[in-house]
Amino acid sequence: MKRLLVGDNREKLLATLETILRHWGYRTLVSSNQQRLTSLAKETTPDLLIFGEEFFRDQTSILCQTVLQRAASGTPLLVMSDSPEPLPLDVPHEILPVPVDIFTLFEKVQKYLEKYPRKNIRLALELPGMLCMGNSCHLAEVLSLSTRGLFVKTGFRLKKGDNFRIVVPLLGMKKELEVGGKVLYCVRPDPDNNFLQGVGVEFTDISPDTLEALQGFLEGCLLDELPGQAGEKLLAETQAGDSTEKPTLHLINPAA
Repeated sequence: MKRLLVGDNREKLLATLETILRHWGYRTLVSSNQQRLTSLAKETTPDLLIFGEEFFRDQTSILCQTVLQRAASGTPLLVMSDSPEPLPLDVPHEILPVPVDIFTLFEKVQKYLEKYPRKNIRLALELPGMLCMGNSCHLAEVLSLSTRGLFVKTGFRLKKGDNFRIVVPLLGMKKELEVGGKVLYCVRPDPDNNFLQGVGVEFTDISPDTLEALQGFLEGCLLDELPGQAGEKLLAETQAGDSTEKPTLHLINPAA
């Protein structure tokens, strides 16, 4: 199991990142205490370091030197910062912008930890839909969904390269996803895939407003998937946060 070491002074952000990263299947060690972080950086072998930029302001500190040594030896380093510009560090690193966007977090974690990284969160679900080609429309069932495309089960005879439009209700949001799609691949039912049937679809046109709504929907689905009542807790913290405190995480798009 891949291991991440995450350090930041913001306790709520740390708790949220820990919940999400563990849900994605990673062993996640988190702390805001510099002494503990130094010990973890020395005594463990993390596959990815995620640290707030405040820990690099004093580059003479033991923690900063330890983390930089790890990064210099090849451990990827993400620095959470509200500035998009790289920090004046003499080691390879990449900025993770604050407020942390969950889709950006997913892409960067996949980039450094997975042999075949995904760029987009894809959630397994079951949603009704309507698929239309020309003057003909058929009911369809969406089995997975991301911000770039979906996998759909349909009675249409489709082949790679076919274009169509699909309408999917974003349940719980009183909105519909209506986009153009193009078939990327087809899956035919057989015993090896448990008789799965359908087509993988890439969105060919999606407006900024529709994309924003889709991101909010996917974030809500992700929260619902989190174990226990963690999703409800994270949502409550995001909605009831101190208005004087700068936001540190995008969870649930306010416009959705």
